[in-house]
Amino acid sequence: MPLSDRIRRLAEKFATPPQHTTVANNRNASAANNSRMCPPQVHSAEAPETPTLSWSTASPEDILVKRVSQNTYRVKRNLLDEGLAARPIPTNAWWENLIVENGDQPVVTAPYMIKCVDNAVVICAPTALNQPNFVASIWHDDWKLALPDCQRKVVAFDNLSVTVGYSGPITAKVPLVKGSVFATVLIEDPAAVTLSTIHAITSVDTSHGSGVSIVQLNNGATWLIYCESGAAVQQSGMSALTFTESVHGAVRLALVNNSDQAIKALCLAKDTVPIGGKVGIEASEDSADFSINWKVRDADISDALIMCALPHHQHSLNNAQWVDGTGEFWSSKGNMRMVRGSQWHWTETIEPLGFAGQTPLTELHKDRLRTLVKADAEALPADTGVLPPDPYFFGKALARAARIALIADEVGDIDSRDLALQRATAWMEPWLAGTNSNRLVYDTEWKGYCTQAGLNDPGADFGQGRYNDHHFHYGYFVYAAAVLSKLTPNWSESRLDVLDLFVRDYCNPSACDPAFPFMRHFDFFEGHSWAAGLFAFADSRNQESTSEAINSYYAAYLYALATGRYEIAQYVHAVLQLEARTTRTYWHIGDVASDIYPAEYTNDKAI
Repeated sequence: MPLSDRIRRLAEKFATPPQHTTVANNRNASAANNSRMCPPQVHSAEAPETPTLSWSTASPEDILVKRVSQNTYRVKRNLLDEGLAARPIPTNAWWENLIVENGDQPVVTAPYMIKCVDNAVVICAPTALNQPNFVASIWHDDWKLALPDCQRKVVAFDNLSVTVGYSGPITAKVPLVKGSVFATVLIEDPAAVTLSTIHAITSVDTSHGSGVSIVQLNNGATWLIYCESGAAVQQSGMSALTFTESVHGAVRLALVNNSDQAIKALCLAKDTVPIGGKVGIEASEDSADFSINWKVRDADISDALIMCALPHHQHSLNNAQWVDGTGEFWSSKGNMRMVRGSQWHWTETIEPLGFAGQTPLTELHKDRLRTLVKADAEALPADTGVLPPDPYFFGKALARAARIALIADEVGDIDSRDLALQRATAWMEPWLAGTNSNRLVYDTEWKGYCTQAGLNDPGADFGQGRYNDHHFHYGYFVYAAAVLSKLTPNWSESRLDVLDLFVRDYCNPSACDPAFPFMRHFDFFEGHSWAAGLFAFADSRNQESTSEAINSYYAAYLYALATGRYEIAQYVHAVLQLEARTTRTYWHIGDVASDIYPAEYTNDKAI
């Protein structure tokens, strides 16, 4: 039975609930000493780096014995390189549209949206649709680079990029890198290629240097098109361009926002091509230093690199070399600014966080809570048959029981604490043992922890078998596991491997775990998680529930603390802090978001 309205109000007032995003500014004495934690990020057919952090390394097949199954939704082998398919494959990445269903929906590199389909790469600089209840990106085929009779598949990815390879008469690679100011196609051998647009071409200016063309369109947009091999473009009909000779190397396109100054800046960066990136975190008790090291081609000058930064980057980057006077790029998260250099650094101030709130309870508060928590503990059902069978609503009920136990412990009501712990333990045991009606199994296809019903039916359990919302679902289990580990450590010690499966599934800090992907939901460029799993979206991805995303990392942090994994706790706390800050920036209408979004949206407090 859920907490009563009265205890919920009191709990929110006097303690920090799992979904709360704001905590007081005190130090957390339970955090460990400084520890360098830089997760490996490059996934290819090559062997990965040695992991720096990990939960249990036990094989899920060994832990679960016979609870192993294969997802009915198979990996699209025609869309993914075979070498990648042998390792854990991301299920909630920003680029997931490339490998689900037909693989033909756009991905958002920011500031561009790009489709990689057989025979072509299609590039869009989205425009805004601002309404009182939403801000949307409008897709239009600004440019299509034709690769006739070619097929594509994902051939590499890391934390900040994905590379699509094309084979056929033309061999090419398309590095899709978050924040790249250019959209780039790398053509390996000389080939004849064409560009077309849905707009009318009004002028072509080739006076800005070898291979550089400035093209104006009738929608008011100006683009810089660069051919690394030096070929110039010439107009062919109303809406097409051809190159004066065969091209090879980089063909790059960038929106020009502010005429001459932007053209000059883009020309200086045109020969430096980003192809990936690496994220680093150095976490301590009260701060976390984040770094992004952008990777460029071996012969490129990394200092000449220009990327685009989102508002939350603009608020925090240290010693950034902003490329001023060149205009800004529109995105649905606010305007992006150009910044020069291959290394980004910023610091997140770690807000104190623990099992209890930062404000001490007075005796009057405790007296009131004792009355309420006793009633709620006694209302927790002993019959597990009345509990929800799906992991989401069961998880919420389980987390409530754990929360009641924690409140009872804090106010000194030992009987209510023990009763709530007894209920929570009895409820959780069947899910751990696989004796519940909708048991959890290990998915050997996509390498994850799913309900059997979800694997069999894509609509069951909110798309659980398609990896939708795993951090929401399992965050509640992990919160309960954290409380049980804190209050009854002997119980968790004998179950650590099976409990760890929940966090390994959605909050795995090791890119070298062969059983689960690295940080399944988290996007280190956008600074927050993506909820949608193996479903294609015309808008690319969605976040869906900021509070439950935050709760999932809060739960993983508490669980790491309660089970003595202090380095992991620091790492997860850093991720949690970034998730909380981007939530405030992009989803909470206040001073920050009011500057990001248009007035017709913010005036109604739509978020």
